[in-house]
Amino acid sequence: MTGTTLTRWQQQWLDRRAQALAADQWAPGTESDWLWCLGLPLLSQAEQAIHASDRLLIGLNALPGCGKTTFGNWLQAAATELGDSIQVISIDDFYLPAEQMDLAMAGNPWGVPRALPGSHDIQLMADCLSRWKQGETVLMPRFDKALRGGRGDRCGSSNCDADVLLVEGWFLGCSPLQTNQDLSGGSDHLSAPLTAAELSFRRRVQTELSRYQPIWDQFDTLWQLAATDFNAPERWKRQQEMTQQKERGPGLSESAVTAFIRMIQTAIPATSYALNQASVVIDLDPERRFRRIRVAP
Repeated sequence: MTGTTLTRWQQQWLDRRAQALAADQWAPGTESDWLWCLGLPLLSQAEQAIHASDRLLIGLNALPGCGKTTFGNWLQAAATELGDSIQVISIDDFYLPAEQMDLAMAGNPWGVPRALPGSHDIQLMADCLSRWKQGETVLMPRFDKALRGGRGDRCGSSNCDADVLLVEGWFLGCSPLQTNQDLSGGSDHLSAPLTAAELSFRRRVQTELSRYQPIWDQFDTLWQLAATDFNAPERWKRQQEMTQQKERGPGLSESAVTAFIRMIQTAIPATSYALNQASVVIDLDPERRFRRIRVAP
């Protein structure tokens, strides 16, 4: 985008009162970069697809607690104000039913009840996204993390007939390591080294990740909020859990939150987050500030 084109684009959004769009959805103190470097560019891309009568499937990769859920709420609310047909869902909505998920997560060294690769109904997700891309109105499942004492469970469904669909998830787009890559690599950020049990389960996670590739292949474009510090999710997740408990009642215990954070830090090597297929990568520091934006040619 040339300087003249960028200036024209900015002015067009200013004329549409961009800064007032769904302003109540932002968390207090949110920097304007979230609007101008992520929100409005995504809305622009979505509107191009809508005007061309093309369904657009967008993926958003971001680690837990960074603000992607809040951003998704803003995007959907802003789209409603603009009259754009956009819907936001999470890969978490495709978690397995409670009993199946408990079985799938049994024996993991962190004792987490969900979130790991392998806890999702991959066939259901692939089918829903495929039928949506073909123009169908699709019944998408919903998942409530506050149910079952914070373990979560399915809680109904909702119709999706939007022209643009954004799916967010913490390992969305991640692929298994190459055979010549060290499975224990990408662990320099850990304060305590990988245990034998964590390394063993990391191998299992690699196998599970390969099953998600047909889903990743369906995305038309992939955006990433990349943490500059892989320990930042510890702060983010604790803040997120406190907010959820204030708004929705009891959630995970302190020990469960600690275990969840350790899982995020160890289950997938940090090197797996170098998403070469990402269209846009935005580096996010521990304060949730944008530090660098990389756009694929």
